[in-house]
Amino acid sequence: MALTKREKELINALVDAQLRMEQTLARMAHPLAGIGTMVMHDNPLNSPFIIDADDRRRIAHSGGASGKRAGQRIRGVTIPKVRRKVSPYQREFGRQLKKLKKKHPRTNISTLMKKAHRATRKARK
Repeated sequence: MALTKREKELINALVDAQLRMEQTLARMAHPLAGIGTMVMHDNPLNSPFIIDADDRRRIAHSGGASGKRAGQRIRGVTIPKVRRKVSPYQREFGRQLKKLKKKHPRTNISTLMKKAHRATRKARK
C-alpha cells in the first residue's frame, strides 16, 4: 500500500532531522569532519558506496510502505472470540438481581448483590 502525502512528508522531515543531527555532531567533533559529512550527504562524485540524502529518503519510504502493508495484514487477521459458558448459578443470580433492582431501584448495588446471592442459594436448593 502506498504512503499518503502526509506520511511521506513525515518521513522526509525525519530524514532531514537525522542529517542535521549528524552534521552537528560531526562539527562538534572536528571542523573538517563537518565538511566530510556535507560531502557524504550530497555525494558529488556519485559513489555507489555512499548513501546520500536521496537514497536515505528512498529507503525510508520503501520501509514505511512495507511496514504499513505488514501492519494492515496483521490487523486484518481476526481471532474469533470464544464465548464462555454461563453457569446455572450465574443465570439464576442474574435473574434474582434483576428482580431486586426492579423492586428497589435506589438501593446500593452491593446490598442488592448480597440479597441476590442469598436468594440464589435458596432457589438452587
